[in-house]
Amino acid sequence: MGGSNSDPYQTFIEYVQAEDRQLYLSRGVVEELTEQRGYISIDWVDRAGTTEWITTVDDVQLGVRVHDGPRAGEVMDQVHERLATFEQTDPDVLRKTDSELPAVAVMLLGSTPHESVGILMDDRNAEKAISGVIENTYYEGRIRIIDIWTAIGYMESQRS
Repeated sequence: MGGSNSDPYQTFIEYVQAEDRQLYLSRGVVEELTEQRGYISIDWVDRAGTTEWITTVDDVQLGVRVHDGPRAGEVMDQVHERLATFEQTDPDVLRKTDSELPAVAVMLLGSTPHESVGILMDDRNAEKAISGVIENTYYEGRIRIIDIWTAIGYMESQRS
């Protein structure tokens, strides 16, 4: 989204605060952000320690499920396999950051008052992999996969 002075960043922050939304960072996202610390100008991990609307999520509890939906671990494994196929990469070398996101969403649905969870993405293959796995399950419509730039566009239109 750019640095803290960029319009998309400011739009995102303003929208999240005005709409009383919560941002969750998975362990994989935290690891990637930590690795990229020198390349990005926003440190979401540090902000999570000082900002009440950002929460870091503990490790994925693989056995969690909501109602008759698949278990978090099953969702994660299926997404990982689909993503490896789309990326034409060995699943053993493919990072699990994107694959863990729907598993974290399952955990959030099971342990918070949220009726739905959105996953903001900037990766078409990950979007397709996650959508394909949650389709026709209890989670369809409850876990929404949202392109970050489409979301920013929507947020900008709400400012007017």
